Amino acid sequence: MALSLPLDQVIAQDRLRHIPGVGDAIADLVKRLHATGTHPALEKMRKEIPAGVLEMLTVPGLRADKVLKLYQELGLSSLAELEEAAREDRLQKIKGLGASLQTKILRGIEMRREAQGRRHMHRAAELLKAAEKHLREARPDIIRVTAAGDFRRGCELVGDLSLVAEVRKLPNGPLTIAAGGQLKAHLTDASHYGVTLLLATGSDAHLASLRAIAAERNMSLDENGLRRAGKLIAAASEDRIYNALGMQPVPPEPAGGSR
Repeated sequence: MALSLPLDQVIAQDRLRHIPGVGDAIADLVKRLHATGTHPALEKMRKEIPAGVLEMLTVPGLRADKVLKLYQELGLSSLAELEEAAREDRLQKIKGLGASLQTKILRGIEMRREAQGRRHMHRAAELLKAAEKHLREARPDIIRVTAAGDFRRGCELVGDLSLVAEVRKLPNGPLTIAAGGQLKAHLTDASHYGVTLLLATGSDAHLASLRAIAAERNMSLDENGLRRAGKLIAAASEDRIYNALGMQPVPPEPAGGSR
């Protein structure tokens, strides 16, 4: 679940039950884990099965029954041990596993490594939608919200979860809230909405290119907008920023924006 506020604030405001799928039992469990770092049920599970065994379930295509077999018959209790055993051809010696599963496991481990910290676009859409709902509940002054980052660029695998929200007033200028995990909520006002959305969406390479073009034209691009000699040229609209740089506007369509 992607929260638009830090977990401790959600707990302090007694709003855990506002999260879809969280009822009294789960809310109480989360509160206890947050306060103490443990829970009797968790400790019981830790005694029965090492945490590393559960981590093996994150390998694509590796079912729970196979993970249990690997633990019970080969004593494998971590991803590192699983990969080592697979590369040494030890898995195919166990009845019910075989060479094909061994190959599948190695491929799955590599896929997991490449996609570390990322999720597919449809899952990111669900998380961003829930985060937007939570953000709107926490900030009634929000006017509009647009998903940014990898999701807005149309990446199939989304690493950063990013929302840009326009609020009525921000006395101290744009503000970024890191809500834990990989979610960031960028709060901005109407006069900075375009530049905030641009910076929250563009890849590092794209933004470096824009800043280089700006420098060639004796301008600078930062969170306050596009400026020349201290004078603001554009900030409220992405199109105006691109036009001022002499470029055709190329920002992607907002996938998940709302008003």
